[in-house]
Amino acid sequence: MLSVGIGSGLWEFKHFQSWQRAYSLPAQNTNAAICFPENNIDVIPKLPFSNYVPPLYTGPTANDVLKKRKEFLSPSTYYFYEKPVNLVHGKMQYVFDDDGHRYLDAFGGIATVGCGHCHPDVVKAVINQTKNLQHSTVLYLNHAIADFAEALASKLPGDLKVVFFTNSGTEANELAITMARLYTGCHDIISLRNAYHGNEAGIMAATALCNWKFNLVQSGVHHAVNPDPYRGIFGSDGEMYAKDVQDLIQFGTCGHVAAFISEAIQGVAGIGELAPGYLPAVYSIIRNAGGLCIADEVQTGFARTGSHFWGFEVHGVVPDIVTMAKGIGNGIPLGAVVTTSEIAEVLTHRTYFNTFGGNPVCTAAGLAVLRVIEKEKLQENAHVVGSYLKQRLNALKA
Repeated sequence: MLSVGIGSGLWEFKHFQSWQRAYSLPAQNTNAAICFPENNIDVIPKLPFSNYVPPLYTGPTANDVLKKRKEFLSPSTYYFYEKPVNLVHGKMQYVFDDDGHRYLDAFGGIATVGCGHCHPDVVKAVINQTKNLQHSTVLYLNHAIADFAEALASKLPGDLKVVFFTNSGTEANELAITMARLYTGCHDIISLRNAYHGNEAGIMAATALCNWKFNLVQSGVHHAVNPDPYRGIFGSDGEMYAKDVQDLIQFGTCGHVAAFISEAIQGVAGIGELAPGYLPAVYSIIRNAGGLCIADEVQTGFARTGSHFWGFEVHGVVPDIVTMAKGIGNGIPLGAVVTTSEIAEVLTHRTYFNTFGGNPVCTAAGLAVLRVIEKEKLQENAHVVGSYLKQRLNALKA
């Protein structure tokens, strides 16, 4: 069975026609996202040879699983393909379905499995911690959370040393916004158009993609023009886009703001980089208005950019608060907010608590992920492979 990974997930040739119908693509559309001439399937690249054999699967069939999903899960829980893939096993960059077909996972669990599926070091850390203590809140001492917090802080610049653990990126961004508003005494937040920071009731206001927003009260967030160097109104002139932020502050607020939040590369909006010079200019404008700068590293963090460990480092800025999730735990439910001790102090004015934030199993996994990234030089690998991919894609433009 021929299989290949594409940007939106897993790919197997037998699903192409159903995918084609779902997106109304003509058979020979050379402008389509992917085009396999029906009379020449040899253009589909074959996966590299692997002598790994997954264990025999004897569980429920795809039809059985789909039937239960339709009956017991929320109708908002959607799936890919007319005939959805029943994934039952993973090994590094590959996943396997219930028939033993191998797929290259280009989706990585929504940009989450950065070390590979079932990486032995991460699995070992999770198993060892689970055998000793599966759960303990931060109300008691446990070395797993402290060890990971120390290692995580060592990866961040300046005074970004205080860590709050959450269970997801949405939670992390919610907490960051809360801290910024408490610290500054202001309510107004500036986000970017096309931004995605979560879709729960609070942080949904900062998200600026209509298909991820419900009709709920969303106040206090202003969306600046997206500094898109490819399609934006000012091209790649970052400082011109930054003037829009200044205008928002001058005409849409009292002159003071709580924070500016942005991704270094917009993920859900299509992997769009920000115009050069934009973040340094905006950070200066925000701080002059008394606000904090929040870097959402949920999708760009943990060596993904290749050249740097964090996306904001590419722009030469140092934020006041950094949020992270996804790649932090290689698939384990885990997120974090890192800030300075001065800003972190605002949460002591009342009681702040997260039952599962800092769970020992999750933080043990997080520490193992950091060690794997370093040991296997995954940042260097991302740089080499990513640069090669961009070079070849740029060549295809001709």
